This record gives sequence, C-alpha cells and structure tokens, in this order.
Amino acid sequence: MIKYRFCYAKYGDAKYVSHLDLIRLFSRVFKRAGVPLTYSEGFNPHPKLAIGLPLSVGVTSECEYMDAETERQLTKEDFEALNRNMPIGLHFNGMGERVIGMKKLADIRYATYRVTASCTKLSDADLETFLGQETLMIEKKTKRKTEETDILPDITGLSIEGESDDGVILSMVLSAGASANLKPDLVLSAMEKYIEGFSVSDYDIHRVSILGSDGRRML
Repeated sequence: MIKYRFCYAKYGDAKYVSHLDLIRLFSRVFKRAGVPLTYSEGFNPHPKLAIGLPLSVGVTSECEYMDAETERQLTKEDFEALNRNMPIGLHFNGMGERVIGMKKLADIRYATYRVTASCTKLSDADLETFLGQETLMIEKKTKRKTEETDILPDITGLSIEGESDDGVILSMVLSAGASANLKPDLVLSAMEKYIEGFSVSDYDIHRVSILGSDGRRML
C-alpha cells in the first residue's frame, strides 16, 4: 500500500454535500477512475480515506485535505482520471505521496477564511476595539452542550480585506483542529455583540487555507 495526501476544492452547489456523503462520494470517484484503494479488515471493510478538517455545510473552500491509501503507485494519468470523475463543484488541486516527516492531519492548528458579509458599516477602528477586549464571551455549541466561551484566544487574525456591494470582506485566521476549533460565523456573532451598532444580515464563508502549528500548509 502507498499513502497519499490530496488537496481539493469544494465550491458551488457541492458546498451542500455533508462530510459523510463526501467520504462516500470520494470512494465512488476512486472506483470509477480505476484507482484501487486499500480497505480495512473485519466484518465491515471500508476504504482507507480520512479528511483532515471537516468543512461545515454551506462553506466553500480551495484547500481541503484528504489522506488515502492505494494499492499501487499513482501516475499523472490517475490524477487526471480522478478529476474527470469528480462531480461539478469538486476538484483535486494537488497530490503528493506521504513521506516520513510530513505533518499528520492531526497536526492542523489554524484555518484562514474569507468572509463576505452583508452588514452595517465597519471600520478598522471597530475591529481594533473588538480585539482589544479582555474577553469575547459568546455561546458556543459542542456535541454535548452549549456554554459561554471566551473565543478571543482562538482569533489569530481578523482584518478588513475589502468592500462588498453591501458590506465588507473580512479575512480571519482562526484556531482549527482537534484541540480548538472556531468557526467564522461565531466570530460574526461576537462582533454583533461587542461592536455597537454592527449587524449582519447575510454572509458567505470561503476557506482559503489550512495550516499546521508552524503556520505552513499541509501539502
């Protein structure tokens, strides 16, 4: 078996495909492309595929990562065949064999986002005041409960990238991964709570990159 890491983009209507459906979809894509995956043993064998940081439904991305094990070395032709069999809205951007020393998907620590928000006026000074708070307490849901959480330590970067037709384009660098994971919509909720007069009527979230603890990409 040979271990590979794939980078893929998810856009358009594909943003509504759930994490579990995506795993099943990739299994079919590999089969149709003639790329043999290895399978687990036991009563219910499943292909050895792992997605690094599940993307929320409704969010687009240009930088998702998936690890897969194949029964043989892959070629450029295999990579092209995989993309030919991908549905509209999904596309492999890159592929590399996993070698000794390569970061594991469990090493993901940050994600960067571009958030286009339809909102009231927002200035750099507003963001400076927002990030200057001692704490940013907001209700955060987990699998088991909802509790007040200080999200300030999980915001590494927040700035205005530009203007949209009826609002702003924000750049966010947030904690991501198993140890801490902050979603952009929660940051927007905190901004509505702490920035006087600020409100959001609609927004679009796009993930730009996924980074390890060293701030570098995973492939």
